[in-house]
Amino acid sequence: MSKKFAVLGSPISHSKSPLIHKAAYRVLGEDWEYSRIEVAKGGLKRFIENDGLGFAGFSLTMPLKEEAFVFSDVTDEISYSTKASNTLLRVNDQWCAFNTDVFGITQAISQAGTAPIKVSLIIGSGATATSAMAAIANLAPGSSVLVSARNKTTRLLLMEFGRSLGLKVSSARGLASAIKKAQVTISTLPGGAMDVAAKKLAASSFFKPSGVLLDVAYHPWPSQLANAWQMKNQKVVSGLEMLIWQAVAQIRIFKTGNPETELPNEIAVVQAMRIALDE
Repeated sequence: MSKKFAVLGSPISHSKSPLIHKAAYRVLGEDWEYSRIEVAKGGLKRFIENDGLGFAGFSLTMPLKEEAFVFSDVTDEISYSTKASNTLLRVNDQWCAFNTDVFGITQAISQAGTAPIKVSLIIGSGATATSAMAAIANLAPGSSVLVSARNKTTRLLLMEFGRSLGLKVSSARGLASAIKKAQVTISTLPGGAMDVAAKKLAASSFFKPSGVLLDVAYHPWPSQLANAWQMKNQKVVSGLEMLIWQAVAQIRIFKTGNPETELPNEIAVVQAMRIALDE
């Protein structure tokens, strides 16, 4: 049965979600459509109520993840915990919200083969940073997390959330020293937002990353932060890895309603998604 899905957000023109979703649907033998639609901050409810009638579900990217959580009728536990959702599924007359970003980040980092995680650094304090905090709680329960974010209000909320998960959370005093301490650094900022700071870091004699970097922004790639890391011969994970794995859980939801129910021939599905990104 043909179904319609789309990724919503702003800016959306660079999104690679249609590429990987369509590749997955082909392997699964599903005659589904998947498009990308520009929806600005504050516009999600209006869009779905006016233009969303023909859609079975949506992927949500910045800046709509908090709005998706608020808009939904039913939420999964991770959405409820993080107050952010990146997936909406229509079930009868209700919209069910899910957060698959936590799974995406957890998978991206665990597959990178990191050293035991004692200290992590999160850069940013938005919805994706909240998911990053939850992912760290999965990967390294009770570990220490440093937070680097300009917005004091959202930074304090993120730190409070991390502590509620049993993590030892504090504010990063300086970026270079925090990076040196962390076995995992997760930058959750939009593409280009770290460019100036990354160039300064790269030029500093104090910049000595000791662990892996996951930069969730994948456009443009490599980012300035990724370049700085690679100059020091340290491992970098592109946001495309997170994108693939959060999409795997999303497609599980679209197909079965459950993010934990594996897809038929899931290994082949993931392989097809990777090939689509390389083409």
